[in-house]
Amino acid sequence: MNILHLIHGRVATGPAAAAITDAECLIAAGHKVWLASGADSKLAQSCAAKSIPNVAGLKLGKGARRLLNAPHDMRKLREILRELAIDVLHIHRSDDQLLAGLSLGKTLSTIMVRSWHRNPGTIPRILLKKLASHTEGCICVAREHAATLTETGARAEFIHGAVDTSIFKPGSEVAQRVPPRIGHVGRWKRDRSGVDRGQRAVLEIFSKIPPDLAWQGLLIGRGEMADNLRRAISDELRLPRDRVMLLDTEKKSLPEFVTSLASLRLGLVLAPGSDGTSRAALEMLACGVPLLLSNLPGLREIGEDESCASVQLPADANGWAAKIIELLRDPARLNAMSAAARVRAEKYHSLKTRGEALAEFYRK
Repeated sequence: MNILHLIHGRVATGPAAAAITDAECLIAAGHKVWLASGADSKLAQSCAAKSIPNVAGLKLGKGARRLLNAPHDMRKLREILRELAIDVLHIHRSDDQLLAGLSLGKTLSTIMVRSWHRNPGTIPRILLKKLASHTEGCICVAREHAATLTETGARAEFIHGAVDTSIFKPGSEVAQRVPPRIGHVGRWKRDRSGVDRGQRAVLEIFSKIPPDLAWQGLLIGRGEMADNLRRAISDELRLPRDRVMLLDTEKKSLPEFVTSLASLRLGLVLAPGSDGTSRAALEMLACGVPLLLSNLPGLREIGEDESCASVQLPADANGWAAKIIELLRDPARLNAMSAAARVRAEKYHSLKTRGEALAEFYRK
């Protein structure tokens, strides 16, 4: 099967990162895959680092620039689809869907599939039905999102996310580390509405854990909020600096980053990332780190297996702290959850497993 993933974006984050991972998954499952992105993006470099063929020639862009480039991109995309004998064109954004639909027209036999990284229920139903009907199928990051699309008459399916379990794997000192580390992983930045990636809520939870328990809190990430977080730790919440720390990953290599994740005994995931789910959650799971996750679409699916994860109410700091205390006081259970986390990642979240599921969905 020949598959082309079309995605605009300058760097490999959010839906663009998800598209690259899907390409890795399909390659692992034995299919031919290409990724097409804009000429001025850095996605080609990310593809090269992962040995994913990148197709050049599209201009894409955003806003008015996207419209100006549309005639060229339509011709070029049709040329690519014919030249590579593409069976499936997989897109990840609404404006990419528009370009794909215009390019396919009525003469090409290529089918179009779309991933939905956000809640389709926020789109007016008339528009949503039109968007969904112009694709042969929709892949979702949450079961709730798939149900919403199915109600419009679309073929929609939830497929578990994937992580490279050959890179992200448990370290040799996870069970022996004292005091046990409780960690949160995410960029230290705010979105357009001013909300962070869950760091402030994690600090509130940490402030409710009794100081007599042996534990260490770790915020793993990088970004412009570092100083704000340090002030929140020391000045606002008055948490001991040797108890709650920041671990900056700006200059860390991938192996060093994996080692940092594998050092955790428990991972906290409070909010989905810009791809609608949590890549960090899957990376921790593969490293043998049990998870506490918010009961939100895109996260609750990762927490379905109670042997290695627990789903919590999003805004209940006391409830999160109580669960952490319960687990800290039961090291044997934490050890069992750690082993179960790795098993879960290998069984449901490997690259090949998702690649096979994607290919089966295409065949349908």
